[in-house]
Amino acid sequence: MIRDFRRDQIIDVASRLFGDRGTTEIPIEEIATEAKVARSTIYVYFSNRDELLRACLKQIYIRLQEAIAGAFEQEESPAERLRAVIRGLLERMDDNAAFFRLAMATQGSQSNAGAALDAELAQIGLHMAGILEELVRQGIEEDVFRSLDPARAAALIGQQVFGAMQVRAGDPAPMPLDMAVDEVSDFVLHALTP
Repeated sequence: MIRDFRRDQIIDVASRLFGDRGTTEIPIEEIATEAKVARSTIYVYFSNRDELLRACLKQIYIRLQEAIAGAFEQEESPAERLRAVIRGLLERMDDNAAFFRLAMATQGSQSNAGAALDAELAQIGLHMAGILEELVRQGIEEDVFRSLDPARAAALIGQQVFGAMQVRAGDPAPMPLDMAVDEVSDFVLHALTP
């Protein structure tokens, strides 16, 4: 996949500003200044701030997918792949904790920003549910996980991991990443194993 450096630069700056300020109401002019591009350059890539917000969230998810893909190539067992997904989610959240908190606070609001983030979060949630469901199905087939409904298990795992991400994002001094991954993974795997 060919990346557009300037577009990525705008997204990275916007994510930082949105998160640091705790608001989606950052003027496009300020984002342009911080990204060291002309205001018109932002509009080459994004028609409005809501589209830029969606792109920020999508970029975080793309980076998560890349991390998961790399881990899936190295890990064979469903349990280790699940651990890799949890690590990837927590790492991406750590990279963008302020933006994650903003997305959660904005989610469900009646604003345009809330609607933009809701739509993107819904797509990400559906895709992650599919990944988790396939991992559970694989674990059941390999007799590593107990027999249960893969879709229901994926929903419960997703809720647990999402809750852990919210707690971590709000913690001013979160535990080291490896400890957090072990804690969440062990909790989830305990529920899955016979």
